[in-house]
Amino acid sequence: MTRRNRADVIAAARVLFAEQGFHGTSMRDLGKELGIRGSSLYSHVVSKDELLVDVVREAASRFQGLADEVKTMSGTATEKLSRLVQGHLQILVEDPDQARTFLNEIRFLPELEREEAVVMFDRYQETFREVIEAGCINLEFRSDLDVSLMANLILSLLNGTTRWFRTEGTLDTSSLGNEIHLLLTDGLASAPKVEAL
Repeated sequence: MTRRNRADVIAAARVLFAEQGFHGTSMRDLGKELGIRGSSLYSHVVSKDELLVDVVREAASRFQGLADEVKTMSGTATEKLSRLVQGHLQILVEDPDQARTFLNEIRFLPELEREEAVVMFDRYQETFREVIEAGCINLEFRSDLDVSLMANLILSLLNGTTRWFRTEGTLDTSSLGNEIHLLLTDGLASAPKVEAL
């Protein structure tokens, strides 16, 4: 029998939580997926809650890494928004199970960890708000935009791709990111000034 470690258990949880939901997955399911008995499973983790916390923290860390990268990069707001869009999509595509668990099962975290996750997500979303606001100030984007609303809409659009985007389709991640970025920037763009006659 193959020896399993904690990372193996977390990886299996990521898949099952994405496919069956947190409440639809039992420790027995995890043991069966890993080919180990319950007693061996509990030598790696205390509870199913603990596994969900680990999966969510891993995903949050990846998204925050992207935000930190964008905060330190030079360039225009349009370029930074492009990096956020492309990077966010890449994270979703590279590990769709982790992404789906993060997006759909976060509400089942224990209260303290759920509050922590909300803070982490808001910190990530703040990067989108900062980029959009900078674009409004320097007139790359419309000055009348509701920055918080735009950040929410962009993230909703990006996260919604997990329901239909398939890597084996005709569109790759980079092309999808370009199309989304073009859609966004055309909609956010500041209208050219009309010269007075």
